[in-house]
Amino acid sequence: MPIEKEAMEILLKFLDKKCRDAEKEIAEKGTLSDENAIPLLLKTQFNHIEHLDEELTNLRQIMDKRFEQVDRRFEQVDRRFEEMDRRFEEMERRFIEMEKRFMAMGKTFATLVIGGFTIISVLITIVGFIK
Repeated sequence: MPIEKEAMEILLKFLDKKCRDAEKEIAEKGTLSDENAIPLLLKTQFNHIEHLDEELTNLRQIMDKRFEQVDRRFEQVDRRFEEMDRRFEEMERRFIEMEKRFMAMGKTFATLVIGGFTIISVLITIVGFIK
């Protein structure tokens, strides 16, 4: 048993005995001396502190649970952002692929146009020689 707990138990036993003495004095004399009033006040303060300690412990447990909930929510948000980031990377990859295809199509189109103009100019030249 820790020393602090042992000391508290000794103090409580002492206060309980003194409080019984105070109760006995009140019952027998109808008054309370300063000597017996002080242990009653200490016992009252001790009980109050013990009650506050219990409330603080309960509040700490509640706050711990809430912090755990907040942590889980942040983890969910992090996962969502990671998923969004993955999707944006995929979209970027697709756009790059589309850009490459459009560039290839542009080159093919340019080749067809140049080839078409070449064929037309050859036909014009041949038609010009035939006349």
